[in-house]
Order: sequence, then C-alpha cells, then structure tokens
Amino acid sequence: MYFFEWMMWNDATAGESRRKELSEFDKRLGNRSERIPVKVFTKDYTQPSVSDSPQPIGPYYAYNERFMEIRSGFMENYRGVITAFTLLTLICFVGLFIYQLFHSIDQLINNPPQKVGGIYYRIVFSIIMLLGICYLCVRYGRYISRLEVFTLRHMRVRFNRITRQVHIQQPSYCGGNLTLRWEDIICDVADGGKPVAGEEDVGGMGFPNVLAWHPYRTGLPFGVVVAIGKKLMSQQAQLDEWEFIRRYMEEGPENLPVPRKASHLPLPWHGLVAHLETVGSLYRMTPGVMKPFLIMFLLPVMAFLGVAYWASELLCWQPRWPKVIRQAGLPGMPVPPLTKLSDYPPDIQQKLRDNESYWDRDKELAEAERLNKPVDSDAVI
Repeated sequence: MYFFEWMMWNDATAGESRRKELSEFDKRLGNRSERIPVKVFTKDYTQPSVSDSPQPIGPYYAYNERFMEIRSGFMENYRGVITAFTLLTLICFVGLFIYQLFHSIDQLINNPPQKVGGIYYRIVFSIIMLLGICYLCVRYGRYISRLEVFTLRHMRVRFNRITRQVHIQQPSYCGGNLTLRWEDIICDVADGGKPVAGEEDVGGMGFPNVLAWHPYRTGLPFGVVVAIGKKLMSQQAQLDEWEFIRRYMEEGPENLPVPRKASHLPLPWHGLVAHLETVGSLYRMTPGVMKPFLIMFLLPVMAFLGVAYWASELLCWQPRWPKVIRQAGLPGMPVPPLTKLSDYPPDIQQKLRDNESYWDRDKELAEAERLNKPVDSDAVI
C-alpha cells in the first residue's frame, strides 16, 4: 500500500489552498521549530558505527559486490485492504448489473412475454449503470485502487557502493524514481549519526527502518523519506540492519552475513508473511486471557487479506530499473545523474518551488550553525 508515499508527494506538490491547510495545522501543533534538532540533518550518518551485530533482516532482492536491493514501503504489511475493497466493490456492483443484464436478455429471448417494455427498460438501465460505474472507477476510483493494484508490485531501494548512490523506485504518482547521494542519508534510529539513547523499543506495533534525505543536503525543494524492510519490534533490530547497510556501503560485503534473497514473483505466501507482522504485534500487546479469542477472530481475516495481498501482486508488475542504473558501477559505464528539479515537468517544478519555503528555516539554522553564528542549540524544524 503506497498511501504514505502518495501523501508525502501530494504535500510536496500541494496547491495554495492545501499549503494554507498545512500551515494552519502546523500552527495548531505549535512552533515548527520544536521537532527535529539541526544536528539531525547536518551530521554524517555514514561513518559512526551503531551496532556490533549487523544483520540483514530484509527482504533483500539483490546482493553482490556492486549493489544490494531491499524492499521499500511504509505500509506493506497492510497491503490487500484496498485490493479487497476494490474487488468487493466491482463484484457487488458490476456483477449485480451484469447478472441483471444477461438475465433480462435471457428472458427476452427464451421467454417472450406479452409485454416486453419492462425488460427493455431493465436492459437499458443495466447498461447505463454499468457504463456509469465504469466511468466512476476510471475517473475517480483509480486514484485509490492504484495505491495497490495496476502499479509497481513492490518499491525497491538500491544501494550502489561503487557509485556511492542510493536509487529509490517509486510510482510516478509518488514522485517517480530518485537518485541521491549516499553521504546525504539520514537514519531515523540515529541521532546526529549516533544511536538514539534511552529507547528500548519502537512502540508496540513496531516500525520499519526509515531513511531520509533533507533538502539542506540534497538541494531539492522537498524532503525524501523511505521505509525499508519489515516492521521491526525493537530499536536494536533497526540498528543492526542499518549497521549492515552502512558497513556494506563503507567497507564492502566482506565479513558481513549474506542475506537470503526474496523472490520478485507474486507467490501466495507473501501476503501471509506480511500480515503476520501486524498480527504478531497485536498478539504481543493482547493480554494472555484474550489471546485465543484474538487468534480465532484474526485467522479468517488473515486468510482473506492474504488472498487480497496475492491478488494485488498478481495485478501489478515489477519494472526494471533504467539502463543507466542497471549498468552503474560497471567498468566504463557512466554514473547516473543525481535527481534534480529540472527532471520534473514544468508544472510540477512550479508546485515544488511554491512549497520550498517550508524548508527555509531549516536551511537558515543549519547555515548559521555551519558559520558558527549564535544559534539556539535546540533549534529545530
């Protein structure tokens, strides 16, 4: 489910009315400069070691001397919900009117009554309703259904240690593919390049590793945030996986465990494994006496959503990377250009510029700190 990625891009390209709404929302939350310290987006995250036990939790799709690839997506474990809703809607409404249409035609052909006006009326009504539903689905429903179906089967993030770049694969309605510098990366479980102190877990429901690129470092007029891998139930697991990625990029695959490669194919058990992440979180949070009832309730739900997850994979495709990215790091091959504002259509460029002011305060504070000007040590976004 690409809902979170779509929302982030929707905010980055928001129009004037949406910007006003976001501004009002920020005011209700309080001063924006009470969230993230400047050091979070100015420090180097690629050098400090954050764990002594690097682990590839994954799922990983590729791993070799040149690059490795991991699944991306914030709400992958909820995938199937939109697909199930879409399929049920189509079956209930489209199927109903198709049945009525063919039933009326059968009555007209095989059992001609004395009065055929009512049958003709039902046939015309069914055709009009079918066309109306198809129009609504294509015109409006596709903006919801494409978050899971008729889109990328899975988003991927490729770490190329030869070119020192990170390639992010996204649907066009989430901003499209990105190529960013490895050195500009921010890891969510580190604070200024060091492990966040005093946090034992990441909340009862767990969370995947989150990586970010701030406009101060990239020069782009929008921030980039991606979630990689599975939901993890402890901060230590997140640190272990981040350390695996960091060492791979900085030192190479030697002395690192080799990850098990996941399949690109739409296999039936993918949905079960994904939804077990959510069910496992609920199971751990449920009191002991309620666990059997939780299992009885969730088994049919998991089976249904697992099938919907599989249907989502079957109705999607797994695209190839552009040739320049596939060949990046090979002898004599060019280095892929970094993503620039000019890579986007003129209308999108203008929308991104209109929203660039959201990051101005961050850049001013970071520049002041770089020049050793007086600045509040707690200054934040």
